[in-house]
Amino acid sequence: MTKSRPPQAGVSHKHRARAEREALLRQWVLWVTGGIVAIIVAIVGYAAIDQFLIQPRQPVAKVGAAEITTADFQKAVKYRRIQVINQLVQYQQIIELFGNDPNTTGPYQQQLQQLQQQLSDPNTMGRQVLDSLIEDEILKQEAATRGLTIPQEEVDKAVQEAFGYYANGTPAPEPTATFPPTQTPAPTLTSTAGPLPTPTATGTPTPTLEPTFTPTSGPSPTPLPSATPYTLEGYQKFYGDVTQRYNSLAGYTEADFRRNFELNLLREKLVKEIGVGVTGDTTEANARHILVADETIAKEIIKQIQDGADFAKMAAQYSTDTSSKDRGGDLGTFAPGRMVPEFDAVVFSADIGLYPAPVKTQFGYHVIEILSREGRPLAESELQQKQQEEFDKWLRDKKADTTYVTEYDIWQLRVPTRPSGEDVQNSYPTSTPEPATAVPSATP
Repeated sequence: MTKSRPPQAGVSHKHRARAEREALLRQWVLWVTGGIVAIIVAIVGYAAIDQFLIQPRQPVAKVGAAEITTADFQKAVKYRRIQVINQLVQYQQIIELFGNDPNTTGPYQQQLQQLQQQLSDPNTMGRQVLDSLIEDEILKQEAATRGLTIPQEEVDKAVQEAFGYYANGTPAPEPTATFPPTQTPAPTLTSTAGPLPTPTATGTPTPTLEPTFTPTSGPSPTPLPSATPYTLEGYQKFYGDVTQRYNSLAGYTEADFRRNFELNLLREKLVKEIGVGVTGDTTEANARHILVADETIAKEIIKQIQDGADFAKMAAQYSTDTSSKDRGGDLGTFAPGRMVPEFDAVVFSADIGLYPAPVKTQFGYHVIEILSREGRPLAESELQQKQQEEFDKWLRDKKADTTYVTEYDIWQLRVPTRPSGEDVQNSYPTSTPEPATAVPSATP
């Protein structure tokens, strides 16, 4: 016969049941807590994966089959921020150098405000950078289609010269040829509606180089560099310091840095390739006009001139273009594109002499007499300008093709706001000047 276990002293059946319920409750609490922790870990983990793995790979734009990823976009924005901050500090130092004289520093103050606006408006900077990246991709694809490449030796040379290092010695400055104007500058056509474009002497104006300064650790402007010898070792160290700084601030590697130089060189080749059809000649016309507000008056003036009235006297009496009426309406000699399209269309296609009908433009009605029209060779600078204009038109058309270029609005949520000015300033351990031309622009 089995003996029953004697009851434990002080522990009743009720106590045991309660203990079992409490143990089960603790177990459930542990399970629920563990589940909540697991959910939190999963959420945090997904957020990290999304931020560091998924988002960087998401495209902000697509050019053909090539995607411009968020990572590429953000890196380029950071690179651009560094450039803008450096320029901003340079202008600040120029203003300090000139003692805040408004007559001297006015243009620099305007530039300063524009740069500050770029830094304070992420979407404006993001828009500029995205446009630049899209253009770069278009150029790369077009260059590949045309079989254009840039030898690494050319890239090396461009980088070295941008940093002021010339392996074969610093070249002596060459004299710049100055082409004489083809005319006496003509007055601006004016009317009650405003001025027409002023015909000017042909040629591309030479840009004015502005003094540049590099931000330093102190408040004083950086002195202009002296003519000390610049060795290969000095260049290599300087180049390494600059690329390392951009890498630490923006993740911009030396390969990215060199790619900008390569793209600039590709752009130069494509300008010539795409503008190859531009002829080396241009046509210039000499004309005079009488501007009036009413078509009936214009027709009456034409009739009187056809009947023998003097054009110059009629211009002095009736023309509302105050800048040319006292010159008999003479506009001088000008090339196509200097006047509004309706005016150009007549001057460069009609027979020499008085045009028999008024020409309407946004400024009123023009009585036009074509005095002469002849061709002349384009100066080299004019040819380059026309090639650039042809290239710019081609590029605009490419960017406007929505079947080729696609943008995703998500880019507006991905524009970095760092590095800050403080970040950039702190990245300069010494006051070593960095040439303004050494850093290629991310937004040509």
